[in-house]
Amino acid sequence: MGKVLIALSILMAMVSCSPRLYPERPETGQGIRPETRADERKTVRLMTYNVGVFDKYEASGIKLTARIVREMDPDVLVMNEVDSCAGRTGNRDQLRAFTRAARRYDGVFAPALKPFRGGAYGIAEVWKRQMEPIGTFSMVLPKGDGSEPRALVVVEYEDMVVAGTHLDHRSKAAQLEQARAITDALMSMYSGKPVFLCGDFNALPDSPTIEYMRENWDILSPAKTTYPDSKALPSWEPDDDVPGKCIDYIMALKNRARYRVTGNGVCTEFESVDIRSTSDHLPVFVDVKIR
Repeated sequence: MGKVLIALSILMAMVSCSPRLYPERPETGQGIRPETRADERKTVRLMTYNVGVFDKYEASGIKLTARIVREMDPDVLVMNEVDSCAGRTGNRDQLRAFTRAARRYDGVFAPALKPFRGGAYGIAEVWKRQMEPIGTFSMVLPKGDGSEPRALVVVEYEDMVVAGTHLDHRSKAAQLEQARAITDALMSMYSGKPVFLCGDFNALPDSPTIEYMRENWDILSPAKTTYPDSKALPSWEPDDDVPGKCIDYIMALKNRARYRVTGNGVCTEFESVDIRSTSDHLPVFVDVKIR
């Protein structure tokens, strides 16, 4: 615990869609469309999406992802696999390009790999401009015997804290070490204020990593496919029970904070975009009412 706090103090750095309307909220789970919150004034929509550096399938991935975001209309969005001025994606500042395309959003980038092909690679968190964060910081996570460095981004708002991460995909030991570092750091910093963690954990619901997280976090997103089977991807219909894995989550720290979940889901159908043309992951959302 002491080592984590010391590392945190060293590594911490301050940085500065009209959804489709439906008369009733769809049931929680897979195969649903994005929809309007029942009471937009009292709820906050959190979203997590591994965007795959916006070019898994289409060169126009930033614009396509921006359309998805405009339909889902999240208040806060965590994006995994984002490049910042890296050579492999045309030396483009992907976060800046995305916020311009999505409109009404500002954001912060947290590098996990830097330098990386002339730039950096990591995660990003964006928020609606009217939310005005109190502050943000990023934290480098322990690599251990993992495949590459990983990071945590944290943004504190007036009524809540939203963090984003992307855990190691090869080493389960490194993945668990990273999960513990995140939990220890955030548990030591925030008590009584809702803390939400979003991202690609690369861990199944019955894995040791998620079992550990359940000891300290409440998982708010549904245990449904977020990473479709690549062989099934071209053929499944949006309303199907999509084959694949659940590895993307939204969760809340067990720190006595008060909030209530009013809806959640994994979205597979959009009016303006074929979700199969953007990333190899699916977007996940949770609606919460902060008490």
